[in-house]
Amino acid sequence: MSQQRYRRPSNSGRSPTGYIPTTGHQPKRRIWPLVVLMLLELLFLLAILALWLWPYFAIPNYVGLNGNMVAQVQISTTRKPHLINVQLTLFDKNHNSTKVINCYMMQGDRLVLQGDLLTFAPWQNSIGLHAGFKLTGLLGCYSDATFKGSNIISDLNGGEDGFFAMAQGQTWYSELVQGQAHYSKSRPLLANLPVDQKSETFNALTSPMGLYVVPSK
Repeated sequence: MSQQRYRRPSNSGRSPTGYIPTTGHQPKRRIWPLVVLMLLELLFLLAILALWLWPYFAIPNYVGLNGNMVAQVQISTTRKPHLINVQLTLFDKNHNSTKVINCYMMQGDRLVLQGDLLTFAPWQNSIGLHAGFKLTGLLGCYSDATFKGSNIISDLNGGEDGFFAMAQGQTWYSELVQGQAHYSKSRPLLANLPVDQKSETFNALTSPMGLYVVPSK
């Protein structure tokens, strides 16, 4: 048997330093962390923009604090002794009536009007944000003449809105928009008609302090 010659492995393809080059496409650098970071920054900026614009969508529901009428209340007698009918007419910031509510209470009881008050920094008046009042609740009046159910109506003008709740409950948000939200002082109205008087009308007007009620002339 002839001896087979020992062949030394070839060094072809090997660099002088011993490094063997790889073949094919090199893996591209991953950029998805950068893309995610950019998306998060964009979402954050959009959230801040939405928070700044939020009061512009809420304030149209509020009436200015310069003596505007937000409601007119007419109390009148009924065929049932001592039963008082209350007719509440709501007005918007353009002095247009928006809704009429009828409810009942007893002679001598108190009707209480409640609302929300928004104020902003003086410099924000120039960008369209003005202080305003919104009538949100009526206490002491039943929707049924038999006094069934609750004597609280808390959804006037849409009730307490999300912007008011946010500005009132979050200090950081109040600082962001430089606005303040708090409940206006409740204004009671005594349903006390004289024996020979069938009805009386009151106007609920705004003021820098919120709301006050005066007899209609």
